[in-house]
Amino acid sequence: MLSFARPWWLIALIIVPLFLWYQFKIQKPHKLRLPFTRLPLLKQIKGENKFWKYLFPILRSLIFVCLILAIAQPRWGYGTRDISQKGVDIVLAIDISGSMLAMDFAPQNRLGAAVNVAKDFIKKRPNDRFGLVAFSEYALTQSPLTFDHEAILEQLDRLQVNKEASFTAIGVGLAKAVARLKDSTAKSKVIILITDGVSNTGEIDPLTAAKMAKAYGIKVYPIGVGTNGLVDYPIEDPLLGTYYRKMQVELDMNTLNAVAEITGTGKAAQAGNKAQLQQIMDKIDKLEKTTYQIQIHYIWSEKFMPLLWIAFILLTIELLLHLIVMPILPE
Repeated sequence: MLSFARPWWLIALIIVPLFLWYQFKIQKPHKLRLPFTRLPLLKQIKGENKFWKYLFPILRSLIFVCLILAIAQPRWGYGTRDISQKGVDIVLAIDISGSMLAMDFAPQNRLGAAVNVAKDFIKKRPNDRFGLVAFSEYALTQSPLTFDHEAILEQLDRLQVNKEASFTAIGVGLAKAVARLKDSTAKSKVIILITDGVSNTGEIDPLTAAKMAKAYGIKVYPIGVGTNGLVDYPIEDPLLGTYYRKMQVELDMNTLNAVAEITGTGKAAQAGNKAQLQQIMDKIDKLEKTTYQIQIHYIWSEKFMPLLWIAFILLTIELLLHLIVMPILPE
């Protein structure tokens, strides 16, 4: 961004057109007063020299322009953003138990659909901090709270279903997410809990974990992915390869509703396909809007020296012309 430290000096540029007007219109040109009859020949020798007549006023005008602009102190600056954050700290707690391989979100399994929607959600909120917790029979922090969204997106891409896990510890996963947020000083603290099963293991049950979240002022948005009933499930056979078989998958929406009610988010949401899951995440995005203020600070680099050098060069050219060229021209 170009700016001037002393912009009022730019008013002085009006001198330039006034100077040219005076040189070409007001000041009377020097006329030869010779009594000789060969006056036309002398004028021809002199040639009324229009080139030199215009050259020196233009040179001086350019010198004036350069000097005035230099005094106005031009500078080039680039801005740095200062964000006063009043945003949201969000932890994504995602179920990676074996049932997340179910294909009712075909062509993706449940985990793949959840990951893609979570990535879109993160990209829409560039000024929030995100964390990631994955859980099955136990819970692991994949990423602490961070503004480094690229790192979070990378961790989401690395999530894999724990095929050995036949149980799901929803309470443990939720408690781990609470631990990531309890010391946060953000205006709003949110956990998005994505699961497709029933909490059937773990030292902490989901309702106890929800009460922990409430104690720390954390809101939990539970999302149940998939539907109750028979769904296509991949079976890996060493001889036949991978094939699909209908399997019964249970989804405990009553517990998820209780978690939402305890933490003040109303009712849990259920998504039977990717479009519904996307709509749920969009709704959460609207409910948990970030407010922030941006101030731009500029770092300036002074640019007046090139103008001074140009003025010096032009002045030198004019002096040389006066010393070398002008003496050999006819008077």
